[in-house]
Amino acid sequence: MNKKIFWLTVSGLMALSLVIAACAPAAAPTPPATPTNPNAPATAVTPSTPTAPVAEKQQAGAVAPSSEAPKYGGLLNIALGGDITSHDFFTRSFRPTVTQMNVNDSLAEGDWTQGPAGGYGTGATDWKMGYDVLSLKAGVLAESWKWTADAATNQANLVYQIRRGVRFALNPDNEASRLVNGREMTADDVVYTLNLLITDNRNYIYSNAPELRTANITKTGPWEVTVRTGIDTLMTAFQRFNYWGRVIPREVIAKYGDMSKWQNSVGTGPFIITDSVPGSLAVYKRNPNYWMKDPVGPGKGNQLPYVGGVRYLILPDASTRLAALRTAKIDHMYNVALEDALQFEKTNPQLKEAQRPVFGAAPFGMRTDTPPFNDIRVRRATMMATDFEAIRQGLNAGRGEILTFPWPATKGYEPTYVGLDDSRMPADIKELYTYHPDKAKVLLKEAGYPNGIKVTALMTSTEVDYYSVLKDQWSKAGIDLQFRIVEAGAKTTLLSNSTHPEIVASGVPQARMYYFIVFFLGRDGVSNQSMVNDPKMNEGIARVARTMVTNEPAAMKIWGDELWLYVLSQAYYIPRPVAPSYTFWWPWLKNYSGEIQVGESVGHENNWFKYIWIDQDLKKKMGH
Repeated sequence: MNKKIFWLTVSGLMALSLVIAACAPAAAPTPPATPTNPNAPATAVTPSTPTAPVAEKQQAGAVAPSSEAPKYGGLLNIALGGDITSHDFFTRSFRPTVTQMNVNDSLAEGDWTQGPAGGYGTGATDWKMGYDVLSLKAGVLAESWKWTADAATNQANLVYQIRRGVRFALNPDNEASRLVNGREMTADDVVYTLNLLITDNRNYIYSNAPELRTANITKTGPWEVTVRTGIDTLMTAFQRFNYWGRVIPREVIAKYGDMSKWQNSVGTGPFIITDSVPGSLAVYKRNPNYWMKDPVGPGKGNQLPYVGGVRYLILPDASTRLAALRTAKIDHMYNVALEDALQFEKTNPQLKEAQRPVFGAAPFGMRTDTPPFNDIRVRRATMMATDFEAIRQGLNAGRGEILTFPWPATKGYEPTYVGLDDSRMPADIKELYTYHPDKAKVLLKEAGYPNGIKVTALMTSTEVDYYSVLKDQWSKAGIDLQFRIVEAGAKTTLLSNSTHPEIVASGVPQARMYYFIVFFLGRDGVSNQSMVNDPKMNEGIARVARTMVTNEPAAMKIWGDELWLYVLSQAYYIPRPVAPSYTFWWPWLKNYSGEIQVGESVGHENNWFKYIWIDQDLKKKMGH
């Protein structure tokens, strides 16, 4: 189980050095001569006020405000563990691409000022994971929004007021960009983009949220877009469109068909892509005409972004990525595992770090639509055959949580959560989390399996170690776990077609998904590995979505008071104990406090780039 992550071959180091040498830093842009007045994203107009977040355990104290004035220039270097296979989020599954997250603005995202914001924010959240609480949202291309609902007709209207004065970036060296010619983004562009999401069958939203295909999206004013849909799907539309609705110019799609090639990428975002080499790197330069201003702190009113550009290095090997951070070839890394974090604290004490909240790990789905896991007694037996505490102590150094399903305790979502030590937690559910292979055998016998069961788990080679632990534990209860090891692509295909075997782990549920959690509603194994189709869950989640329209705290309470305990009692999934992960960065990254996702977890992973700045003098002083 020990990883030898700090050893690199000579050839590996040479390859890394060649990649870095090939990427000369971009020239620093000239800062605006006269900063304009602040124009911070407006907070959304919503019909309810959620409960106030409370302090989170094991988190650092308030960030001390800095009096340093932000400086323009420098290149932000980031490592990617996988190649950029497409630059078009409309023809790619699951999430907006790295390119779209840098080049195309979304309708809304998290409000930077509600986090640390360099010590000048409210501290209502930490932006260390994807939070989707309504009071933490801010308008981007949508200046504001509101909705109305008519229960009698089951109709809802979501009305966006589109921001004026936003222009598509103009790159004179790019043919597609010259085609758009830096024109103003309009409400028509928004309508076109949102309709493409629900009509293009290559798109993730089209396949994963078919209920949105009937949404009526129209321009209802010069700068107004209205989405008409059912009440039950209003919050799904709101959440999906907010981060997937990264506005694109229709003339580019009309001429080139899509944006899968980086040369076809045009948007209103903070950066412009200038190069992409498969398996090597992608480079983005600062959009000199970006519309957004710094909303808070010493740089309030300054045009964003501060950095001269962003460079992604494609480094599939984990050891190479860690070495790149240690040698300052990259400036930042998140999701650093516990054992790696302990090493960094010894070898690179000058690095800044932040502990990321425990946000769960992919639970093990058990197919409830076929034997033997269509019997709740078998699912419960498998839970009791799992020694959660031994896993926590042996693999996680005694850190982290055991109960991480559907999601761990999350700041801002406290009403949705019931912990093992909660007074509301029944003894029979607590027992499921206690290692009882003897009682598991009894349950299997009652379910008609006196000689135990043989089941198969679908996995990639990287999952074998963990499944080996489960295999050993389950064997003591008469559960014979077989391995089916496939490549990642084959695993995804089997899940997409719902042809996966009895057990599989894929995806991480988070609290932000509580009003449309696909782990119980998804129509394929990618989203719903256990193939749950429970009328009580269907009704309960639909009620959460309806309640969310007018009363977010009440919607959260439905989860905590009703659905949470029911989910645990049904043992649809086997959670896994997880240790906290860490974020590390070099001190020259200023106005940064460990933020990862300023908004939802999918698609907002790098929208903090535009707020930070690089102290190039400090970087030089530190020898880099």
